[in-house]
Amino acid sequence: MRFNSRKSSSYFFLVVILVGVCSCKSSVTDQYDKLVKKELAKGVRVDSLFLGISFGMTSKAFYGYCWELNKKGIISDGANNTMVLYKIDSGLRFPASMNFYPDFIDNKVANMRVTFQYNAWAPWNKAQFSDSLLPDVLQLYKKWYPGGNDFITMTDKDKRTVYVKVDGNRRLVLGKFDDMIVKSEFTDLLEEEKIKKQHGIK
Repeated sequence: MRFNSRKSSSYFFLVVILVGVCSCKSSVTDQYDKLVKKELAKGVRVDSLFLGISFGMTSKAFYGYCWELNKKGIISDGANNTMVLYKIDSGLRFPASMNFYPDFIDNKVANMRVTFQYNAWAPWNKAQFSDSLLPDVLQLYKKWYPGGNDFITMTDKDKRTVYVKVDGNRRLVLGKFDDMIVKSEFTDLLEEEKIKKQHGIK
């Protein structure tokens, strides 16, 4: 199994503004801002992501752990050998592929980029377009991450619907990318706060 071990703090910084959530103030964005402040004020860390991977894992620990999962046949090389592939055969209406890869800050996992797509997607197979996949993944995430706060429905800069869940320092964002792919992102808000302060962003 091969990994591209590049460190990508620049990408992490690009998503500081909540994956392009509309900058105009609204009751929903106010709700989100208040939720983040409340959760961070608790001082409770919620670092778990999926498959035993968590925020704070060093790059060495991440690669070693993925190597072990690969040997067990749980994961394999993902898209262009730059991501990790996890096949989902249950929990969604159709078999799907989940590709993921972290961004490291100070050599530790601080952000996780994830994509989903149905394996039998085709331009003529409308039942497996991302319009159908998005609500399916949302329900899957509700099973994977029960408890805590509910998902908030927001709108990104392109007027697309995104779902946001914040528990402690962990923010989960889920939305449609194109007709085939649903994108998700996990962010350690404590690391994001550090970057925002370094760049004078409020």
